[in-house]
Amino acid sequence: MKKLTLVLALALALPFCTYAQDETASEAAGEAVNAFGASMMGGLGITTIDGKLYYRVQLVPELSVGKFGLGIDGDLLFNQDGIRKEDWTPRSRWVRVIRYVRWGRKRDQVYARVGALDAATLGNGFLMNRYSNRVDDVERKTGMELDVDFGQFGLESVLSNFGRAEVYGGRAYARPLRSTEIPVIRNFEVGLSGVTDADPDRSAGTDDAVTAFGFDLGQPLVNTSLLFTGLYFDFGKIVHFGSGAAVGVKADLHLPGGMVDLGAKLEQRFLGKRFLPQYFDRFYELERFNDLSGMPVRKTYLLGLVDQGRNGTYGELSATVAGKLNIVGSYQYTYQVPKSGILHFETDLTKVIPKIELRAAYDHKGIGDFKDVGKKDENVLVTVEGGYEVYSHVMLYLTYLRTYERRTQDQDGSGGLLPPYYKAVEKFSPRLAVKFGF
Repeated sequence: MKKLTLVLALALALPFCTYAQDETASEAAGEAVNAFGASMMGGLGITTIDGKLYYRVQLVPELSVGKFGLGIDGDLLFNQDGIRKEDWTPRSRWVRVIRYVRWGRKRDQVYARVGALDAATLGNGFLMNRYSNRVDDVERKTGMELDVDFGQFGLESVLSNFGRAEVYGGRAYARPLRSTEIPVIRNFEVGLSGVTDADPDRSAGTDDAVTAFGFDLGQPLVNTSLLFTGLYFDFGKIVHFGSGAAVGVKADLHLPGGMVDLGAKLEQRFLGKRFLPQYFDRFYELERFNDLSGMPVRKTYLLGLVDQGRNGTYGELSATVAGKLNIVGSYQYTYQVPKSGILHFETDLTKVIPKIELRAAYDHKGIGDFKDVGKKDENVLVTVEGGYEVYSHVMLYLTYLRTYERRTQDQDGSGGLLPPYYKAVEKFSPRLAVKFGF
């Protein structure tokens, strides 16, 4: 299904909140039991699907009361023929209006989320890391995350789609020394994980299921309000393919008064043939299966290309300054595998400059060495969103996306073929926001 959103986009945002919650800050969420937050976003636009023009009305309210959260995503498409019925039949598709229902946050004693999964992770993320079950607004899936921590043992679980068996998995873990009074090692943790994609090509006539399982060990060293440090070990195996392991250290530093929060993670990977770490990642729904001119291409095909063992490194740094400036960067590279580097960088300057909001992200895959960073190719995605307060409580936003497309058939002025090159593909989306706070 081909879908193109045209330039026209108008959105209204009406957030009113008394407390701001961070998705990753379970401690803050636990302290703000009586916190209330709500927001309403909406949009008007023009969209084409399979060559037909539709007008689009979208409402996206969110509500947060204590540990309870609710997100709605109502998307109505219509034209001169009426409402696009394919979005609402059968009747069971009405559940797509609910984006998510949530209780608690990740790493709380009880965490549950039903609906859209934006960043599902099991354990340290060696098998599943920041997995998302939605590719776009048209194909919506209702999945679930459920985590329960009983102190001495616990469970993490993920289900991508209630409608049919697709991606599902879990991690069971135990702290066998928790009942003792031995300092430090009483928090030692051991876990077992398993993840399966039961039907990557969505065809009952093929047997293409892929399953991965593993175990992990974790040892917090320092766990105070100022500093957290810990060591961990992960082992993973993809059934009928290969296996790998990783040893890592992670640390978080919170200076008094919230002036600076720093986070770091460094992981050394030991990867065997036909194995990829973080196999179920944020790109998995795009990569699990594709039909290229009648030729089926599954992500498992990439495993077959890894024909030798190799080692690699993954590093991540994050910083929050004065609760306003946020910076996150990560890089991973597999030795002896050309062009295996993946770089991610993002920053949020929303609270730094009065009347101005600015967010930016840069993603680049296929990096071979430092010289490749900044190159223009199909592996680059640049996202920038800027906002300016034109009047009191009125913000004008512009979202900019840039990718690159390889061109091989372009002609010069005399009709001759130009050498292959990459052409920038840019998309601009303006929106007007009205914001109130009390």
